[in-house]
Amino acid sequence: MEAPVQNGEILASKYRVETVLGAGAMGVVVAARHVQLGSRVALKFMSREALRVPEAATRFMREARAAAALKSEYVARVSDFGTLDTGAPYIVMELLEGCDLDELRKKRGPLPIPEAVGYVLDACKAMDEAHAAGIVHRDLKPKNMFLTHRADGTPIVKVLDFGISKIAHDEEMGASATHSGAILGSPAFMSPEQIRSAKHVDARADIYALGAVLFQLLTNESPYGTQSLGELFSAILTKEPLTLREFRPDAPVSLEATVARCLSKDPAGRFSSVRELAAALQPFFAPASFASTMASAGVQPLSSNAAAAQSTLGPASSTSVDGRTGPRATAGLAVLIGGFGAIALVVLLFVGGLALRKLRPHEDAPAADKMAAPPPPVVAESASAPPLSPLSAPSASAIPSPAESASAPAPKASAPKAKPTHSPTRPKKSDLFSTPD
Repeated sequence: MEAPVQNGEILASKYRVETVLGAGAMGVVVAARHVQLGSRVALKFMSREALRVPEAATRFMREARAAAALKSEYVARVSDFGTLDTGAPYIVMELLEGCDLDELRKKRGPLPIPEAVGYVLDACKAMDEAHAAGIVHRDLKPKNMFLTHRADGTPIVKVLDFGISKIAHDEEMGASATHSGAILGSPAFMSPEQIRSAKHVDARADIYALGAVLFQLLTNESPYGTQSLGELFSAILTKEPLTLREFRPDAPVSLEATVARCLSKDPAGRFSSVRELAAALQPFFAPASFASTMASAGVQPLSSNAAAAQSTLGPASSTSVDGRTGPRATAGLAVLIGGFGAIALVVLLFVGGLALRKLRPHEDAPAADKMAAPPPPVVAESASAPPLSPLSAPSASAIPSPAESASAPAPKASAPKAKPTHSPTRPKKSDLFSTPD
C-alpha cells in the first residue's frame, strides 16, 4: 500500500518524515525527526480508512494512554499525542531498531530454551507494571514483542501495541469501549475466556498468551496445528493441545509443565501473576551469548571500544534504553580475575623472597618481612536490578533480570506444585494496529 506521506514532509508542524517504516489499511508508521530538538522518533498515525472503522479512534487513544502510563523499560515509550491537519490522530513513540520476535523465529526457527525464556522474562517485567496499573494487554504475541538493544548494546524485548488493552477504572475508554460479545485479539494467543468475552478478562488472559508465545518460540509450531479460524476457536475451547516435549524432546519436563499451566483452559489453573510465572521460568534461563541473535535480528552490537569503556566505567544509566545481559557481570569477573592475579603475584614474590632469604638471610630479612602479608582479595560487586512495583502480594520478590542471572549459576529446575491442564495456541500475521488475526 502506498504511504500517504513522503520523505521530507513536515507533520504536525514539528516532525520531519525521514523514512516510512510501514503502511497498512489501518495506518502508517514513519521514522521522523523533531525539527527544533533534532531528536529521532517513530510517529504512528491513523489512515482515513481507519477513521471510518467503529471504535478505531478510541482504541488508538487507548494505546497512547496505556503506554504513556507505564514507565517500564520493557514497554515502548510514548512521548506525545496529537492530531494531524488531516484529522488523523497520531502517537509519537521511541524509535526502535531491531525486529519483532515473529520475524526472529521465522528467520531462525525454534530458539534455544534459555534465549526464548529470557525474552518472555522481559515481557513478564513489562506486564508486571501494566497489571499493577490495572491494564490487561489482551494482544500479547511475538509480533508485539520487539527485540532491540539498550544504549550499551545489550539486547532487550519491549512490549508494543496496547491498542486493544483493557484499562480498569477508565470511564472514557474502559468497559464501554469493548462490547461484551466482541472478539478482540490474535486468535492463536487468545485464552478461552477471551474468545467468549474480551470484556470480562483479567491478567490471567495475558499469562495464557505468554505461555502460547513461549511455546511458539521454542517449537516454531502451533500446539493445535494449522486450522481454519473456526476450527482454532473450537480447539482452544474444547480440545487439549499437543505438549511441548512432542516438539522439543530436549525440554525439561518441568518446563513443559510450566507452559501447560499457562495454557490451562481454566484461569484458576494458571499462575496467579506474571511474577509467579517469572519465578517458575527463571530456572530455565542461563547466561547465553546474544551476539548471534542480535546480528541475525539486525541489531548492531556494542563496538569493541565502547565495550572496553563500558567495562571500565560500569553500566549505563538506567534512564537509557533497557537491556538484558549487561556488561556489569563481565566487569565484575574482570575485577575478580584481576584480584586473584594480584594475590598470585604476591605469593610468587613471597616465595621468591624466602628463597633469597635462605641464600642471604641477614641482608634480605627486612624485605622478606615486608612481603610476608599479602593484601586482602578483591571481591567482585554483584549487580542487582531495581525492584518492580508489587503486582498482588507486597512480599513478592522482584522478577530477576537475565543480567542478574549472568553472574550466578542457574538453579536446578523443579517440578511445579500443581499438575497443570493444557491449552496452547498459534499466531498469525496482524496489521500495524493489532486488529484480530
